[in-house]
Amino acid sequence: MKRLIWVLMTAILWFGCKPGVPSDIIKPDKMEKILYDMHIVDGYISSIYVVDSAKKVAAAYYKGIYKKFGTDSAEYNKSLIWYNTNPAALEAMYKNIQKSLAKQKKGTELADLMIKKKKFKADSLVIAKKFKADSLAIRKKMKPDSLSKVKAVAQIAKKKKQADSLINIKKAGVVSAVPTPAVVQ
Repeated sequence: MKRLIWVLMTAILWFGCKPGVPSDIIKPDKMEKILYDMHIVDGYISSIYVVDSAKKVAAAYYKGIYKKFGTDSAEYNKSLIWYNTNPAALEAMYKNIQKSLAKQKKGTELADLMIKKKKFKADSLVIAKKFKADSLAIRKKMKPDSLSKVKAVAQIAKKKKQADSLINIKKAGVVSAVPTPAVVQ
């Protein structure tokens, strides 16, 4: 009986005294948000080519992140060291961070696609207006002789074919950079 009591007390102490996150360490949910913001800033800073400017910008952004989360660099570094010694907790945080970054990237790609579609629509309208203006100018320049009339009609047909191909591309839903046709005179 005594042996059973000792086994139960040992088991209770063993399971009850599991180490958690110490009180002076940033809690996992808050640390995850801080790390997410840090990685966003790091990505932006890596695009700055002048090293001195990047350091100044980085310091300002990091200071803003610390202020946003009510912490400082010393507490952040201490917490990061603690999480590095506890890889299971750090791995769980980084899985969530990776999901958040992927979601943000997908949203950014969708926004870029919408911008390209709007630009394509505007470009095709400009080309159509230019075609109409060009065809009117060509008709005005037509001479009474039949050779120049044939050339003008060929030019108009060529312009119409270019405009029709743009309309077909638009109907197909293909978004691409379409160069504006050269003006033939």
